[in-house]
Amino acid sequence: MRRNLALRLSLGGLFASLVAAGCGGSSAVTGPDGAAPVARGSAILQGAILGTGLGSFAARGPVHALDLDTGWKVGVVGTSLSGDVDDDGRFLLSGVPSGTVKLRVEGPGVSSEVDVAGLQGGQVTSIEVQVDGGQVRMTTAPTCSPSSETSFSGILEQMVKTDLVVSGRKVDASQNKKVWRGDRRIELSDLVIDEKVKVFGVVRGDGVVVSEEIAALTSGPGPNSETYVIFSGRVDSVGAASLDPDGAPQALCETPTYPTLWVKQTIVLTNAQTKVKRADGSAMEASEIKVGQGVTVEGWKQADGAVRAVRIEVG
Repeated sequence: MRRNLALRLSLGGLFASLVAAGCGGSSAVTGPDGAAPVARGSAILQGAILGTGLGSFAARGPVHALDLDTGWKVGVVGTSLSGDVDDDGRFLLSGVPSGTVKLRVEGPGVSSEVDVAGLQGGQVTSIEVQVDGGQVRMTTAPTCSPSSETSFSGILEQMVKTDLVVSGRKVDASQNKKVWRGDRRIELSDLVIDEKVKVFGVVRGDGVVVSEEIAALTSGPGPNSETYVIFSGRVDSVGAASLDPDGAPQALCETPTYPTLWVKQTIVLTNAQTKVKRADGSAMEASEIKVGQGVTVEGWKQADGAVRAVRIEVG
């Protein structure tokens, strides 16, 4: 998967492309090129949920520090607008009223609201939301522009030529440059309905995502298909995956060249193809990974739940 998936952890690329001034002024209603005019008062709100709990390691990344598997959601108070937070802690809501709205964030032990001001019809407003101690707050002021860089993962629900629907979001793939399955280039037509994909591109003010790259997050159709996953956590065990009588992972005395890790109750398998690096980008050996370190793991989740690591970042 050649596209730099570090985009999921660094929002710098997302927000650097936005208008420096906050959302304000008159509403744009003319619509993006090639799109119908956008009704006044219909705005796009996208963002990322950042978690705490792993110190500075989590402060850099999305809500992986929390438990996404239990289902995080966002919604606009007083409306029927709601949506799921994806694997990378990202969300996108279309048709949001202009002006100021209350965004509600819900997850395990969290049900909190935050005000988002300056929404404009036909504009994309982007925010970061920090979750801390059951409460949420914005880390920066909202920023907006007619379109904005974005990425998200979801299930491919529909594909008619280059018109896709991924987890309810419309995707225009007519300008798509690359499609990947792992590190292998494939054709757009090789994607399979109901498989998980990740879309990189630009979201327009009408809510359509114009994709630049698409990554298939499954190894292919069939019962033995593996799923590409990204998650973060502390290393609880290094060595062979083993449990003590109470079910807790045990660390072995000697670390093999390609160790088996236990991270966030998941067995992580490494091999000669696993690329390991530090947070500053410098390379390191898998055998240097220690118990207690924070890691972000990318790899293929097997039918037995173990993950064959493709990349590991140690932070």
